[in-house]
Amino acid sequence: MALDIGLRAVSIEDAEQLLLWRNDETTRLASHQTQVLSLSEHQSWLAKSLCNPQRKLYIAQYLGQDIGTVRADYLIERQAWLLSWTLAPEKRGQGLAKHMVHAFVDVIDDDICAEIKDSNLASIKIALFIGCTLIDTKKTIQFYFKKRIASKIPAKR
Repeated sequence: MALDIGLRAVSIEDAEQLLLWRNDETTRLASHQTQVLSLSEHQSWLAKSLCNPQRKLYIAQYLGQDIGTVRADYLIERQAWLLSWTLAPEKRGQGLAKHMVHAFVDVIDDDICAEIKDSNLASIKIALFIGCTLIDTKKTIQFYFKKRIASKIPAKR
């Protein structure tokens, strides 16, 4: 059963909310970047992100509440969008994250991938839920990939 998850584009006004989620200890331990960021560092990153045409950044909403953030960065060398997601700490354990990421993946027409720490079992389950396949492991990072099937245009008669 898919939940009715909405996505809205992130704005600079979301900086403090995103920083709270990003600096959460559990989130940081699952992230590739584990240091605590200051508000000024985060605002600088967010301002650059909002101007980057190779980045998609949304806040997921459920029942009128912000529940997390989803991001995709286009990697030219892989010809795929690298996914990243963060669920609001107070929303954990409710089964929302997999639906949040699934809603995001539905708006991406290209191949997708994810790089997940092998200790992050919740995100591994999400990658599998959205149809990604484990293709490689290097050190403590697992690499997932999903090939998007291009829609077929009917032949002219």
